[in-house]
Amino acid sequence: MSTRTAPPTMVSIYSGRDCLGFVLSRGRKGFEAFAADEQSHGVFPNQRDAANAVTAARIPEQGMRADALSSASQTVKDSSHD
Repeated sequence: MSTRTAPPTMVSIYSGRDCLGFVLSRGRKGFEAFAADEQSHGVFPNQRDAANAVTAARIPEQGMRADALSSASQTVKDSSHD
């Protein structure tokens, strides 16, 4: 019998030895991405998108642009009102 485990409530994102930020589970709202200085990047529908937001904000040339991150975060905020 296998049991399914919930995602961790907090995940740290590193590039080598540098902490880029972290992701917190916000329950039904999704996952909130934070920079290492605790500045929020928004709430995302899944942990992977939140982790990608942390990386993209720190390394923009390798990830999504800031306006795309804002749009993805806004989509989650709008859908949480259902």
